[in-house]
Amino acid sequence: MQKPSTFARIRALSPKQQIAFNQMLIERMLPNYQLYTELTSQGDYSVLQTVSELIWQSLYSKSFKVDVQLQQQKIEEQIPSDAKSESLGLYAAIDAGMALIANLSLLDKQNEFKHKEVTLPSVLSQGTIERMLITSAEVENSKEALQHPHMQWEIETQNEFLDSLERIKQLDKSACQQLKALALQDRMTNLGIEF
Repeated sequence: MQKPSTFARIRALSPKQQIAFNQMLIERMLPNYQLYTELTSQGDYSVLQTVSELIWQSLYSKSFKVDVQLQQQKIEEQIPSDAKSESLGLYAAIDAGMALIANLSLLDKQNEFKHKEVTLPSVLSQGTIERMLITSAEVENSKEALQHPHMQWEIETQNEFLDSLERIKQLDKSACQQLKALALQDRMTNLGIEF
């Protein structure tokens, strides 16, 4: 029997599991942002890294509250906006920041757009790969990108993360640490860059 699509599986998770899944993807996207900031001296990686840690902590600490708007503003200030550049690094950095903002918004209980934003980090991660494949002329269009081995690797990785999350009964500190470690175990970004 074939499993449901990745997006259907994300939507079927509990709200906390959705946030944890997105954080796993973001952990693989943040090194792209870090590399971009190191190469261009634009942005502050530590801001995004701190917000990422706050989100993880909010999952296992019931008393811990995140000021969503304040943290989103901090990230927005760090997202590169060099309109002159068409570099893949720029777009990968923007995608990492946008994925983090989307995941933060899931912490806001008043957010009326949760149903749309819950899959956005997954879409952004795959979109970054699609852009890389088209820009490097490995494929000509989105349909070809979907069949490319790199995209298939990304989809398989996302499904492995979902498998792990579906087995977890309670998202405590230990479970969150295990999920984060799983996301980082290959020491490779979604673009295939080692870190």
